[in-house]
Amino acid sequence: MVSRLFGFLVFCSILSGVFFAGCSTQKDHLKSLDQGIAEVLSQAGPSVVSISVRNEDMNLDEIGAGVIIDDGYVVTVENLLQNVDQIIVKLQDGTQIADSNVYIHGCDFETDLSLLQIKGQNLNSAKMARAIQNGSIGIVLGNTEYSSGLQVNLGTIGNSWIGGVDGYDDNLLILTAPCAHFHPGTPVFNSRAQLIGLIEGEIEGKENVVLLVPATTISRVSDILKKDGEIKRGWIGITSSKICKREKAIISDVIDGGPAHKAGLKKGDLVLACEGKDVENTLQLKRMISKLHQGTPITLRIRRDGVELTKELTVEWAQNLPRKRRCPDRSI
Repeated sequence: MVSRLFGFLVFCSILSGVFFAGCSTQKDHLKSLDQGIAEVLSQAGPSVVSISVRNEDMNLDEIGAGVIIDDGYVVTVENLLQNVDQIIVKLQDGTQIADSNVYIHGCDFETDLSLLQIKGQNLNSAKMARAIQNGSIGIVLGNTEYSSGLQVNLGTIGNSWIGGVDGYDDNLLILTAPCAHFHPGTPVFNSRAQLIGLIEGEIEGKENVVLLVPATTISRVSDILKKDGEIKRGWIGITSSKICKREKAIISDVIDGGPAHKAGLKKGDLVLACEGKDVENTLQLKRMISKLHQGTPITLRIRRDGVELTKELTVEWAQNLPRKRRCPDRSI
């Protein structure tokens, strides 16, 4: 009896030791999480800006966000700046930069990105994430109408099939975060305080899920906008109805007067290669052509009625693109 009681007491002692050790470990994890978020907030927070836009004629007022990337440039989403006549940028130290000191350096409708240039001192720049891992933690840093300072929210990052049709645009990311509404352009960072992407918008009918323009697209597009103020895209004047299905690049229509029409391409032609590189599908062809400059001569290898032919044509700038973002039916 004594030995059983002794054994029971020993078991209870061990169990309580394990319990309290578990509590201690849990507290350590929570403490580490707190410290990690505080460090991201300290490093990346000063690069986050609040953007207020207004259109007097339309009686439009909207709040968005953006992030300072370098040399006084702020990147945000293009849809925030549509039809506005006043832009005010507010830094995290409370400094307000009036419309007269905010310059729209360039906008790109297709990738939904805009680059602002602001006048200010001691501006903090965000670092870009070069690799984005599916399932990683996304730390949202943004201002709300009611918060004093930055509001922090956590979510998980996932990949999507949306986007990636254009040569400068990678597929959008998905952020799953509980019970939160985010302003367009709000930045999301990883645990190393590197920018993962900007919130583009919510998915209609889906709660707690938003789309992000990834940092890879932001870096690529902002570099071009800083240099040229816009992105022009190559065009040869063909369409294909199979672009989203990623099927073979069969021409469904040839636009009159375009480069392809001048070169003698016809409806039903199958594009096999462009500049010696095999073309697996229409999506790949579109991405290849869109990154070429006007005046670039190219050679297409096609198959028509079982016979392979070579066609030479000259790329032109795309004109009169429809105002539908990431439109898969757009001509190539």
